[in-house]
Amino acid sequence: MLRIFRTWPGNVVCRLVATALLMLGVTAARLAAQSAAVDDQPARDVLSDDQWRQVDQSVDQALLWLASRQQRNGSFPTLPHGQPGVTSLCVLAFAAHGHLPGAGPYGKRLEKAIEFIHSCQKQNGLLAAVAFGGATIGRAVPNAIGTTAAYNHGISALVLSEVYAVDGSSRADRNQAVIEKALRATLQMQAWHKRREQDRGGWRYVNRENNFDSDLSVTGWQLMFLRSAKNAGFDVPQAPIDEAVDYVRRCFSDRYHTFNYAAVGANKCSRAMAGAGVLALAHAGYHHSREAQLAGQWILENGFEAYNETDFVFQGQRFEGRYHYGLFNCSQAMYQLGGSHWRRFFPPTVKTLLANQRANGSWPADRYHFDRKFGSAYTTALTVLALGAPNQLLPIFQR
Repeated sequence: MLRIFRTWPGNVVCRLVATALLMLGVTAARLAAQSAAVDDQPARDVLSDDQWRQVDQSVDQALLWLASRQQRNGSFPTLPHGQPGVTSLCVLAFAAHGHLPGAGPYGKRLEKAIEFIHSCQKQNGLLAAVAFGGATIGRAVPNAIGTTAAYNHGISALVLSEVYAVDGSSRADRNQAVIEKALRATLQMQAWHKRREQDRGGWRYVNRENNFDSDLSVTGWQLMFLRSAKNAGFDVPQAPIDEAVDYVRRCFSDRYHTFNYAAVGANKCSRAMAGAGVLALAHAGYHHSREAQLAGQWILENGFEAYNETDFVFQGQRFEGRYHYGLFNCSQAMYQLGGSHWRRFFPPTVKTLLANQRANGSWPADRYHFDRKFGSAYTTALTVLALGAPNQLLPIFQR
């Protein structure tokens, strides 16, 4: 597999290699197919050369569609409550396939997108277009604002941190300042009072919830941001990362052999949470942990062949969840597990995704009621990221 490891401060190497790929017209997916499998490394022959070419063509078409949808202010279309999270996911989709701000055919567009993300940061450090803008993070906000603000912040902070290491332009200084403010906000939110010991180390919404104080979904994004920022040379204490990993492990359900949405309360399993849990543990080096292996098997038993279906039944119980969000998490997670998990997961998933891509290059809005409103740029970015799991161009997803 193609591996571009981040070094500090040698980010120029990563930038030059990715730019060279663009100039040569070589896609990371094609290169991924040429590497030998070692031990449980993801297999090189999981797809044929012709199938890899189809993936490349699908991704190219999707990125062209995303570029055509970019707004004049640099954002990608969604509800105001979904910004800058959806724009950040679109930037991440381009970056996952070797397209960087300031370089190649999409360089200028990605620069504008980064500027838009910067413009959404509040004085208190939150990266959210719709949120309280005072000097401190106000929690007395409606659930609709508090929920999306938590996601917007975690996703956008992660994307800025990933881009920072490969951006050698004058934007890096401003990006650094934005990331430092975002980092302070993330650590502050993790330290908010938890009513139960089981919630220690995690994150929840900006607004106060009555049921529990941490959930795996928000925690997954915030944890990836902390790891990304630490890798990029920012001053991130190890203790918050360790506490977050401990929280993730407490979310594992022995009853269902997968990850629950929270460490307390009723079981609420989903493919998105299974993938988020496996991915979090893999980043901590626990690829072979009991939790990760069992959750990987659970994902195989509840796959994505039925496109955009949000309901499934497991052990006699009905579960539901976001199709495309789950797809993204599980694709990244199964690549991390490698071996038979990856070999059994990726080919049927690719077949489904390519068969359901629309003629204009996009994928339809998610059928899940909460995600449907965020539109097709959101689902298309997540699908492109799922197809790009083997590329290994983004350090945070490297195995």
